Amino acid sequence: MTALGLRARFALLAAALVLVIASAVGAGGYLVLRHALLARADREARGQAQQLAGLVDVGGPEQPQANQVEISDPSLIHGFARGGLRVSALRTDGRVIQANGQAPGLPERSRRQCVSSGSALVHLGHPEVAIACARVGSTREPTGLIAVAAPLADERQALARLAAALAIGVAAGTVLAAVLARSVAHRALRPARQIASAAEAIRGGALNQRIEYRGPRDELGELADILDASFAELEQAVQHQRRFVADASHELRTPIATIRAHAELLRGWAGQSPPARSAALAAIDQASRTAGRLVADLLYLARLDRLPAPMRLPTQLDQIVIDAVREAQPLRPEVPISVEHLDETRLSADELALRRVLVNLIANALRMSPHATGVRVALRRAGVHATVTVSDRGPGIPADQLERIFERFRTTTSPRSGHPGLGLAIAREIARAHGGDVRARNDPGGGAVFTVDLPLTERAPGSG
Repeated sequence: MTALGLRARFALLAAALVLVIASAVGAGGYLVLRHALLARADREARGQAQQLAGLVDVGGPEQPQANQVEISDPSLIHGFARGGLRVSALRTDGRVIQANGQAPGLPERSRRQCVSSGSALVHLGHPEVAIACARVGSTREPTGLIAVAAPLADERQALARLAAALAIGVAAGTVLAAVLARSVAHRALRPARQIASAAEAIRGGALNQRIEYRGPRDELGELADILDASFAELEQAVQHQRRFVADASHELRTPIATIRAHAELLRGWAGQSPPARSAALAAIDQASRTAGRLVADLLYLARLDRLPAPMRLPTQLDQIVIDAVREAQPLRPEVPISVEHLDETRLSADELALRRVLVNLIANALRMSPHATGVRVALRRAGVHATVTVSDRGPGIPADQLERIFERFRTTTSPRSGHPGLGLAIAREIARAHGGDVRARNDPGGGAVFTVDLPLTERAPGSG
């Protein structure tokens, strides 16, 4: 069974609401008018019956004789009764004394009630009348009864016409509401169709597709803008992922090719020559280490991208600087590392991550530094910020690469680097996760200077 579309459901809901509300209002109006019409007929019949009963002469010295007639006097029901009303004068046992026209008979139960209580009211369906009865005389000595019938045919006919008009109006209103609701839903859901079309296009590979909604800035307009921004971020992320995979494949291709080439040599003539075998094994070891570092860096970057930030604990940044210098120095023992300034600094951080930042920067400076030159490290605290600088005496960084060197797999122009270009990217990612940043500049005296800015107070990652 095919599910109804959103427009059809919206139209049905609007139609149902109009049907329920209009039916309730129409039924209420019909009942109020019916009650008013029947009550008016009842009042008219009751008032006429009481008025005529008061005109009947019941005899006795205490009763005034002016304007009174006998109950059998024809003028009672022909001269004093209002037109349109059917009047009957009855004995207390129900016998008709006189009547104008074909007055409906008074039911036995109503007659007894009228005799005992002095009045009665009853509705008859065939014919449709309201009959009011008034007793003539006292309860002990009743003279007779006056029954007045008010025909209800006109009222019933008016109510029938009203019911038909209400039914037609409710039906027409329901249909009109459904048509209008469907039309409104069609216009209102136009952004949703644009969103679906753009999403389908992106799913098919057109990552540059956008909704580009130009309608009113309502909730759907806001949703379209948010989705456009999300699609742009998705396109950028996919492009970064593709470039990342391509760069990783390119960087891994070299050490893997080296390992395979020297393995082939070992199977051949190099396996019979001890010097050649040692050289091949050394090359395989170096290539495997390079590939291992690359894979480790890739895994670390993946964790930074996906996993939540690790718990930060109070840490001595000056001690982290000292530990990083000790860890990096063996990478090139011939290049000395000097700590020029070291302020005692305490902050909340991931100690291992920050140490990795500094080790990467110092290792990069060691690779760039010529033989017998030095690498300088300094830690300075200023207010709520701490700054770690790592300087070298290398060739520096081309001006157009000062920012691009922090991109993944971006290497410097030094022929001695040979590094897959993840260390600086990792350093910046970690620093920004701590609310800081890593920047690079060239020293006017020669060489490059890397600066790590870290806030000493808690701050949202990526701010500043």
